[in-house]
Amino acid sequence: MFVTERRHGDRALVWRSTPPAAPAPNTLWAPGAAERHPSDGPEWAPEFTIHQLLRPTTADDAVVQLAEFRQRINTTPAGGALARFLQHRPARPGAELGVPEPESLWANVLVDSIQARERVIAHLQGCQVADLAELSRNYPGLHEFLPTEIALALGVAESTATRKLVEAEAFTDRLPATFAALHAGDITDRKARAMHQGTLDVTPEIAQQVERDVLPHLPHSTMPQVHDPIGAAIIRRDPHGAQERHENARDRRGITRHSEPDGMGTLKVFSTLPDIAAIHAALTAMSAASKTADDDRTADDRKVDALVDLCTDVLDTGVWREKELPTEQRRRPHVQVTMPLSALLPGPPTGDVAQLAGYGPITPAQARHIAADGTLRRLVCDPLSGTLLDYGRTTYQPPAALADHVLARDQTCSMPGCRQPAHRCELDHTEPFRPGQPTGGTTSAANLAPGCKHHHRAKDGGGYRLDRGETGYQWTTPLSRTYLRPHTRLWQPVPEHAPVTPPVPPPPLNDPDPPPF
Repeated sequence: MFVTERRHGDRALVWRSTPPAAPAPNTLWAPGAAERHPSDGPEWAPEFTIHQLLRPTTADDAVVQLAEFRQRINTTPAGGALARFLQHRPARPGAELGVPEPESLWANVLVDSIQARERVIAHLQGCQVADLAELSRNYPGLHEFLPTEIALALGVAESTATRKLVEAEAFTDRLPATFAALHAGDITDRKARAMHQGTLDVTPEIAQQVERDVLPHLPHSTMPQVHDPIGAAIIRRDPHGAQERHENARDRRGITRHSEPDGMGTLKVFSTLPDIAAIHAALTAMSAASKTADDDRTADDRKVDALVDLCTDVLDTGVWREKELPTEQRRRPHVQVTMPLSALLPGPPTGDVAQLAGYGPITPAQARHIAADGTLRRLVCDPLSGTLLDYGRTTYQPPAALADHVLARDQTCSMPGCRQPAHRCELDHTEPFRPGQPTGGTTSAANLAPGCKHHHRAKDGGGYRLDRGETGYQWTTPLSRTYLRPHTRLWQPVPEHAPVTPPVPPPPLNDPDPPPF
């Protein structure tokens, strides 16, 4: 059995075949007299890490060392000390020591390490929540553009930054017990977010009652076991608020899109259940109506094609319910693809890449499919940087040509990370245009940049500054932090070693005497 014994001036767990007379009443690691935060761990943590680095010379030493490690990481509060213990985990005992059941012993060490590391991760996420909430209360710039500041700093989408800020404010104001459990490493970030989402449309008083009902069961619950008790507790605590919660949720309806690998994407619709049922029933019926005898598409393929056909018909005609679609930058809504001339030519893959504006890279085959029904424009690019030099056109006056040049050159909003297509943005002077004054920027390609409405406001009244240089657009935030959005590369040379087309296998021989012989 494992017993408590003093080793190297410290108390440790030691394996003994017979129990001792009486174990010491002290715990394995008592904190020092000085007041310390629990996450700091014991004062002698660095000494223990040095002890861990000593390689055991016997099987008993190896078992004791791993037992000490497991005991420490399972009882040390989540924080810096626990992270240090994990960083200096003892090595796996060698076969020459003859440790009994070494695979089982080491597997338990790994499982304990995984559990402890999850607690450290949750603790750090709790620290992140605290900092985000404090920043939200003390940001010197306009609060409307704080998500922009966070998105630039973390390299995430602005919607993600907004979600993080909303959650941080909710945890520290409305859900203090959930925040405490996350900071202590008792629950994961996903479980904390489930509590926030579940109590989004109830009063703070009801939310804290739900916390008291559900939170004790969350540490060892799976995600399905988390959502259901939260929903049940809300109904139990607020039986008369169901319709109000539904109306609040209905006000958050929306559609989001995400780029996926291999030229694919995801469109997510958040709406009421009757709306989703109507959409699904209509697409299912259209899928069935479009099936023909020689149609090898799946039912889901036909549903997607039916939805795409509905939307492309509206774009092609420019009319929806007898109303003309509004124009953007003097054009009807459209899909823009940029591709090398060589990508238009049929043949084996060469490594050329096409770009779908606002979404990302697609294959030349996809680009040719779109171009078959589209209008082609010539773009002349710098062979070294890949940036646009000239936008070829002959049908518009210079102001329109200038706008088209800038939109084609930049493809999206000039703010780093913003994927709003340029044709849906506003053209802005990077250096303000001041007519009738000796100072001010000119209306030229070098001084124009596309900006979505939100980031245009950030520049013109939100304390952000935009400069255009040789390498790209540089944004300076109200905190004087700078971020670069490199110039868009519309063309890249094919790889030096073009992809090799796999050989076509020869047709099978017409063997008159096939096996078995």
